[in-house]
Amino acid sequence: MTPLILAQAADLTFSNTWETILNSLDLFRRPDEILQMLLSLPILAAAVVTAVGIACVFRGYKWHKPVVVLLSLLLGFAVGRMISQDVGKSAVVAISLGVLLAAIASPLLKYAVAIFAGIAGAGIGATVWSFFSPGESALAWAGAGMGFITLALLSFIFFRIVVIIFTSVGGAAMMVMGSIALLLHIDSISTQVQEQLSLHPGVLPLVVVTAAVLGIVHQQGGSTESAGEED
Repeated sequence: MTPLILAQAADLTFSNTWETILNSLDLFRRPDEILQMLLSLPILAAAVVTAVGIACVFRGYKWHKPVVVLLSLLLGFAVGRMISQDVGKSAVVAISLGVLLAAIASPLLKYAVAIFAGIAGAGIGATVWSFFSPGESALAWAGAGMGFITLALLSFIFFRIVVIIFTSVGGAAMMVMGSIALLLHIDSISTQVQEQLSLHPGVLPLVVVTAAVLGIVHQQGGSTESAGEED
């Protein structure tokens, strides 16, 4: 989800931010638009997003504190760029908001986890809604809202499980889409990648789900072993 928000930030204003973010959370909706967003993602940003995604998928719970702080920094930077479109495209706004969110994420860790769990839940809800109700994909925001509320609230009850889920799901999306953005920068295969994504829109969510499941299994096994060693 985060790579799409970063890619859109340069062209958004705060007035249409929420609608665009909700659209980007749905991996089944408008695959051509998602492809264009990935094409606009700079190679450095794509590399950072991919690296953060890999860390989230395989070490999300073990490193959840620095991961949440880093995700807060990226989210603040992206939202700051959106807001800055209305105040003269100042990079100071983006950097300041990113640092601010990163600074408050650590002391307010549980609430930060709830927000990111909610974002992951929104992505799951929007995608599931469009998958089972393709004729009503315009209402995917309803699924996103239910997913956000569900995982955000569950994070206060089942902290470890929800952290594993949101880091695996969000990390998988970042890792897969960041990797695709990197591939799109390679001229020799960029055209083939675009064609395959356009012809087979279901491939992207399938790969994300597969990576997320692998991350959940890996993290659950790792956290169980760590708990056993501590005992």
